[in-house]
Amino acid sequence: MTPKELLLLVNEGEGATVEFKKTTTQLHAAFETICAFLNGKGGVVLIGVTDEGKIIGQDVSDHTKLEIASHIAKLEPSAQAQIEVEYIIVEKNKYVIVITVNQGNHIPYIYDGRAFLRNQSTTTRMSQHRYEQLIVERGQLNHSWEKLFADKKYTIDSLDHQEIYRTIEQGVRFNRIPSEALQDSTEDALIRLGLVENRQINNAAIVLFGNDLFPTYSQCLIKLGRFRGVDKLSDFIDNQQIYGHAFKQLSEANNFLMRHLPIASLFQEGQLERIDKPALPVLAVREALINAICHRDYSNQSGHVTIAIFDDRLEIWNYGTLPSPLKIVDLKQKHHSHLRNKLVSQIFYNRGLIEKWATGIGKMLSLCKEANIPEPEFEEYSDGFEIIFRFAEPISISIKRSGTVVELSLRQQAILNIIKKHRSVNIQQIMLDLKSPPSRTMVKRDLDHMKKNGFVSLKGAARNAVWVPGKH
Repeated sequence: MTPKELLLLVNEGEGATVEFKKTTTQLHAAFETICAFLNGKGGVVLIGVTDEGKIIGQDVSDHTKLEIASHIAKLEPSAQAQIEVEYIIVEKNKYVIVITVNQGNHIPYIYDGRAFLRNQSTTTRMSQHRYEQLIVERGQLNHSWEKLFADKKYTIDSLDHQEIYRTIEQGVRFNRIPSEALQDSTEDALIRLGLVENRQINNAAIVLFGNDLFPTYSQCLIKLGRFRGVDKLSDFIDNQQIYGHAFKQLSEANNFLMRHLPIASLFQEGQLERIDKPALPVLAVREALINAICHRDYSNQSGHVTIAIFDDRLEIWNYGTLPSPLKIVDLKQKHHSHLRNKLVSQIFYNRGLIEKWATGIGKMLSLCKEANIPEPEFEEYSDGFEIIFRFAEPISISIKRSGTVVELSLRQQAILNIIKKHRSVNIQQIMLDLKSPPSRTMVKRDLDHMKKNGFVSLKGAARNAVWVPGKH
């Protein structure tokens, strides 16, 4: 660094990646910040600059250099390759010590036995939970969480054998598992998939195929909500919590999305056929849902996946931030895949649910562009990662019929089709004909909405009440 570059850096002031220290008497605090830079995006510590940004320099002796080297040695794992120390002369016998820190390759780092994080221009201690998360991600433990043996009360008999066989069949179909696997016993199939050792199943087997998971594996949970309006302060239209293995969650979430994500349908004068267009590209939403279930952090029992549908957007949140060193800014660029759950991810790949590594985000972006809707947004908060899909138009005005704007969800359209098919039908038959029917109360609410808008009519009363197509 040249003196001119130093001056420019000082003039920018302290911030998320720049820290000033007046003298080497503050070396301990300086190296706490250096540790935070290693655990973050990197940064620069300038010793010989006051908090106000005045360059005063300081004396530098061999003892000073040895002292700095001793503090570098207190960083674990070794960070010498990520740290560069320069001595910039600012006046006679006075130097500013410039310590440049690159982001570490083995996060988390500790200094003098503690880990630190950078928050804006402040250095703080890292929480124990966050430290443990990063340790697992780094792979410095003997096994990641998914490879640890499952709770002793769970055995091979505790798993969904039908789903295991389906995994083998689909793996063979996609040429990702050899055909001889079709002859495997359940235990042999699990061994082949890396999910059992010495007849003990691991946590990945539980996540993928486990039955009766609550409360021991309470993190195997997906929360599903359809909110009225644009925030969570509004009423629920529908609200579910599903405990179960990954493929059960995937199936239930898909059913929920099918019920509540509407199809925009345009009926034009002189045409009998309806033009249907989903509010969101189905494959993009499917990709985001698979990512949330497959790549989330399962190590915390309070973790889960959340799907929230509002009038203007769909949010899919999962516990667990992006695996280091991946950052949100990297997602829309070409990037390497960083798998948190390698065993779980491999099973999803074997089943054809993941096509290629590190292509999911790019696929979502291109599908949204083709559908002429905004690109998905990405956020990290509350120790989790979220994908937001915004509708081109609020779903409360997603149906257009003869110039009149009304709202019909996919489930309401299915109900309408059932009524048209039977011409006259009671609510019990409607629920029998529906795929994955909700509660009777929800169906009644749908019927009332459709009646109000002229799609259906009610004839008779009480037990003799039947629904017929409306005049609309």
